Amino acid sequence: MADDGYDLAHARFARPIALAAGLAAAAHHVAAAGRTVHSIAGFELRIPEPLTGSGFDSFNRDYVGRLKDMGLEVDGLLPAARTNVAAVVGGVPEPSVYAVSYTVSAAHAARAFVLSGVPEEEQGDAATMLSSIIRVLSSRLEEIGASWSDATAIQLYGVEDFQGQLVDHVLSRTGSAAVHGVHWFPSLPPIVGLKLEIDVRSAGLELVVKSSP
Repeated sequence: MADDGYDLAHARFARPIALAAGLAAAAHHVAAAGRTVHSIAGFELRIPEPLTGSGFDSFNRDYVGRLKDMGLEVDGLLPAARTNVAAVVGGVPEPSVYAVSYTVSAAHAARAFVLSGVPEEEQGDAATMLSSIIRVLSSRLEEIGASWSDATAIQLYGVEDFQGQLVDHVLSRTGSAAVHGVHWFPSLPPIVGLKLEIDVRSAGLELVVKSSP
């Protein structure tokens, strides 16, 4: 959640950039916008394919180390949210950075936030999985003092046959944010066996970064 007096900018790269270079490109972009590295609120990553549990742990150790090297650690915590998925169309050959969210000054900003991607907590049909995800996201929104009506983007990752389930089990529960629809990425969550993931944000500025340093 951005502090009072700040909004969020969401910048996606025109093409995902390999992890090390992508994190550097994100830091460069943020600095060019006149913000410090501590303004970074979230990353969206792409990986070639879902990982086993041990593979995911190994990836996280490397990723956390890179964030610490960037100086993102604050009081022992890494506050940047994360979505990390494997695209089944338009995939990447190695772990890559797709987008970054960061705070920017704003005199009259609405509630600005970014939530990490949430996979299903319950197995079952699409309705069951979607409902379990929305329940978790709703709880997290309440925890930070925000609501679905504040959201400006809902992103869904999956390859399931939804057959209208998005309307009944997602958009019907997101209040006025439903006007923005759902951005669908044919992708899989980062751990083998999971099928769906959703993240949500409220950002006043949406950018496409067409080049990297």
